Amino acid sequence: MRGEQGVTAVVKESMLKVIVASIGGFVIAVAMNWFLIPSGVYSTGFTGLAQILTQVLQGTAFAFGENVWFLVLNLPLIVLAWIMLGRSFTIITLISVLATTIFIGLIPQYAVIPGDQTLNAVFGGVLLAIGTGITIKFGASTGGFDIVALIFARFSDRSVGLYLFVLNFLIAILAGALFGWSTALYTIVFIYVTSKVVDEIHTSNQRLTIFIITNHADDITTALHQHIIRGITQMPAIGTYSRAEKSTLMMVIERHELRDIERICRDADETVFINVVATDSVVGYFRKG
Repeated sequence: MRGEQGVTAVVKESMLKVIVASIGGFVIAVAMNWFLIPSGVYSTGFTGLAQILTQVLQGTAFAFGENVWFLVLNLPLIVLAWIMLGRSFTIITLISVLATTIFIGLIPQYAVIPGDQTLNAVFGGVLLAIGTGITIKFGASTGGFDIVALIFARFSDRSVGLYLFVLNFLIAILAGALFGWSTALYTIVFIYVTSKVVDEIHTSNQRLTIFIITNHADDITTALHQHIIRGITQMPAIGTYSRAEKSTLMMVIERHELRDIERICRDADETVFINVVATDSVVGYFRKG
């Protein structure tokens, strides 16, 4: 029975991630086609590179649309994500990339705010950040620099938004060099708004310390090590009422990992007790202990 419930929980969680990734792709496409592309503001990451390539290669044999270039650019990073970030993450990320590709191709380009690049940069940035943030929050990414930023953040104590800002600043410089420095300035406004909103939604830089009290420490640690790249400290524990011997597992994690960790622990031990504590800072090697 517990196995069947575990499978059902995994299926529900996977379906939720697919739905969220698809919604995120739709929101990103709206930001692109209604705000950024019509106003000449260049997006972040591979959506921005796709815009640049579409403009530069017009009239050539490689004159593809933004959606096609977005997909082509993402394919190598999908392979990298499979190696570095896991199968489940990569599958949902691929769904997000495909959803974004399809919706950019389907949604007509329309200037919602014609003639005002600043407002387009702000509203486009907020929308794209919402699409990106909710996708990352549920354990996937929208591809491109999101994958690179997640890998960097996993190996350090810096926020995803900070890495996205630094990486995407290069897009602004490239856009400015090709299309004029006023374009770069509007793109920097867009990047700033996007990075701030992503951090508010994603909260990958918010650390948590969790204490897992269980009778099945070996089962839980084995399952966690298969899915989560985090160190675990195991300590003996005794219940003061029952005097039963248990184990306490301590981990420092990123907030968005909590959902998967709770599910993994419940699958291994239905009676598991998990205490979640906010963590202000971490000193030392965060990835593995």
